[in-house]
Amino acid sequence: MKIFRSRSLSVGAAILMVFALVAAACGGDDGFEGVTLKFAKAPHGEDEADNMAQWLASFQEETGITVEHTIVPWDELEATYTANFAGNDVYDVTYQTSTHLTLFGELGAFSDVTSRFNGDDYSTDRSHFPDSIVNASVYKDNLYGVPFIIGTIAMYANLDLMAEAGITEIPATGEELVAAAKAIQNPPDVWGFYTPTTVADFGWYFNLQNVHNFGGDIVSDDFESATIDSGPVRNATQYAVDLICTHEVQPRLGQYDREGAIELFKAGKLAFLLDEPSRVAVFEEEGLPFDWDIAQPVGNNGNISQFSTTGHWSIAAKSENQDAAWELVKFLSSADFSQTYNERYAFVPARDDVDSTGGNEKLARNFEWAMTTWDGLVTHPKINGLLDEYVKALEAATTCDTPVAEALAEAQARAEDLLARG
Repeated sequence: MKIFRSRSLSVGAAILMVFALVAAACGGDDGFEGVTLKFAKAPHGEDEADNMAQWLASFQEETGITVEHTIVPWDELEATYTANFAGNDVYDVTYQTSTHLTLFGELGAFSDVTSRFNGDDYSTDRSHFPDSIVNASVYKDNLYGVPFIIGTIAMYANLDLMAEAGITEIPATGEELVAAAKAIQNPPDVWGFYTPTTVADFGWYFNLQNVHNFGGDIVSDDFESATIDSGPVRNATQYAVDLICTHEVQPRLGQYDREGAIELFKAGKLAFLLDEPSRVAVFEEEGLPFDWDIAQPVGNNGNISQFSTTGHWSIAAKSENQDAAWELVKFLSSADFSQTYNERYAFVPARDDVDSTGGNEKLARNFEWAMTTWDGLVTHPKINGLLDEYVKALEAATTCDTPVAEALAEAQARAEDLLARG
C-alpha cells in the first residue's frame, strides 16, 4: 500500500560513514569495478530519490559498482515492470511487495535466491530474519526476494472516552471490543469502532488478520485452491458484518471512508480505530486533544496476530551481473541500511536486530508484536486477484444487504475461475 511517511531524518556524514563500513562488509571486490546495476523501486516518500543517492554513495565507492536508481510510480508499477522484464535491458534489482513477488517470479523474471539467502557465507545475517516472516515469502520452495520490511496494523484507542465510560483496559478480544464500544458510543456524535471493509479502502488489508485468527486464509496451504468460502473466512467475515449490522458499533458503509474515520478519531468522536502504525508519529506531531494509545488488533478464536504485506529485494533472472546484484541486495538488506531506511519511513524491518522505532515507546511495542505475532500475506502468482474477490465479498456483506454465505460463495466461484485460467 502506498502511504508516504512523515518522519524526518538527517542523512549526513555519520550515516554515510556507517554505510561505508557495511559496504565493505558486504564484500567489496575489485571484480565489480566498472559494473553498472539498474535499480528500480516504488517510493515510500517524496524524498526517496535524494536519500537513495546519498545512501548508495558509499556502496558504490567501496565496491566499484555504479547504481542507477529509477523511481517507479506506484500506479504504473505492474505495467512498468511487465514491459521491463520482457525486454533484455532489465532492472537488475527491484523492490517487490508480496502481491507481485511471485507473480513475476513464476513468470521467470526473478532469480531464486534461496541458496544465497541460506548459504554459509550469509548465515549470520540469515539468523536475524525470523522464519515466520521469511516463510510467507516462499512459494513452492522458491524465494524470489530477500524480505526487507513488513507492515503492521494497530488499534488506536481514545483513553479519555474509555475513562468516561469506566473502561480501564483496551479491549483484547472481539467480545471485549463490542462491549466497550457499546458502552462508549452515542451515535451519531460518538462511534465505537471503525475499520475499512470496502474495495476502495483496501478492506482486505485490515481484515485478513482476523481470517488468520479464525484459523484460515483465502488460498489453501498447498496454493492450489481458493478457500474464500471456508469456515474460518465465513466466521471472520461474519464478525466484520456483525460489528456494523448487528452490534451497530461501526457506522454503516457510506457514512465514512478510511480518511473520514481517521478525522473522526482525531476529533475525539471515535473510541477505537484500526489503521497503520505510521499514524502514530502523525498523531503525536498534531497533538491530539485527548489521551490515546495503541494496542494490537483484537483477537478472536483464542488467537491474536499482526498482518501486512512484505517488501523484498529481488534480482532479475536476466541480469548479467548476478553476483554484483547480490552484493547490492546484501547491502540493502543489512542491519544498518534497514535501520536508517525504516527510521525514515516508519516501517517494521524484517530483521529482528534492527531498532527503527526512534525511541518511540508506542512503536517499540508495535515492533515487539510484529516479531512475536506477525502472520502476513502469503505470496502467490494470483494473490492480487484472490484479494480482489475477497474484498468484493467483504464489501457486499458489510452493506447488510447480502448474506455472508451468498457473498463468499459468489467470490469463491470467481476465484476458482481465476485459478483455472492457468
